[in-house]
Amino acid sequence: MLRTKALLLLAVTAVAVVLAGCNGVGEAETSNGTGNTPADTTSPSPPAGLTGAAAGSTGANLSWSASTDNVGVTGYIVRRNGVQVATPAATSYTDTGLSAGATYSYAVAARDAAGNMSPDSTSVSVTTAIAGDTTPPSTPTGLTAAVAGSTGANLSWSASTDNVGVTGYIVRRNGVQVATPATTSYADTGLSAATTYSYTVAARDAAGNISPNSATVSVTTGSTPPPPSNSAGLAWDAVTVSALSGYRVYFGTAPGTYLQSVGQGISVGNVTTYTITGLASGARYYFAVTDFDTLGQESSYSNEVFKDIP
Repeated sequence: MLRTKALLLLAVTAVAVVLAGCNGVGEAETSNGTGNTPADTTSPSPPAGLTGAAAGSTGANLSWSASTDNVGVTGYIVRRNGVQVATPAATSYTDTGLSAGATYSYAVAARDAAGNMSPDSTSVSVTTAIAGDTTPPSTPTGLTAAVAGSTGANLSWSASTDNVGVTGYIVRRNGVQVATPATTSYADTGLSAATTYSYTVAARDAAGNISPNSATVSVTTGSTPPPPSNSAGLAWDAVTVSALSGYRVYFGTAPGTYLQSVGQGISVGNVTTYTITGLASGARYYFAVTDFDTLGQESSYSNEVFKDIP
């Protein structure tokens, strides 16, 4: 059962908390006016961020970011060299039984309960290890880091070399691994404003040999810009259920009446804050939030809060 927590309007006192649950009230529904639910013909978004790494000489580990769908993503289709090899429900897959020292190309597509399939993701290549390879790649050089606003940092470095071949890199932030890109650049996001971070990069090959870390570079993120004047910052308590897919924000200029139909609120992903911009001056806006799961089931509205836009 999903349960939406209390919604708070930043800098505005909220009314009494009303917890929402998936009890049939407020669940997303669509209708064609005849009592029949129209067929779902909307495809999921293509999976993003596909990465691949060799798992010894006969395997490959794949991972990607979750796709989104108007109802719900039910699984993924993994293709090796253009041929379907697996249909995992999760956002990762380990391919096995490969040939040593061979290169394979992978792509992933998402599918929903109605059978709609997304376009394929961007493809990645994986080269399996050659048995007996114990030579690590050279240490990455030329690592640079540039601030990207108040919450990001852009990293780049020169390619390493290896006796067989470099398959990817390991990016560490403050000593902790945060990414394994296949290319010589990485955009780190979700950082705190006005905070200094240090980075190193190491190279790896298909046999799992890892180079020493590169020289360390540091970057300090910028300050958080003030929100636009015609905006409302919202925050709510997280829902902690395994099937949670994300949250939807609803708003309007009358209590309990929102500009978005049920199921059509602003999908903000799996975060607990959101700023709505472009609101009309001189109006009072009312806000509520719902949560929805991977099957598309949506909770009823949270408690409602309001803000007067000057």
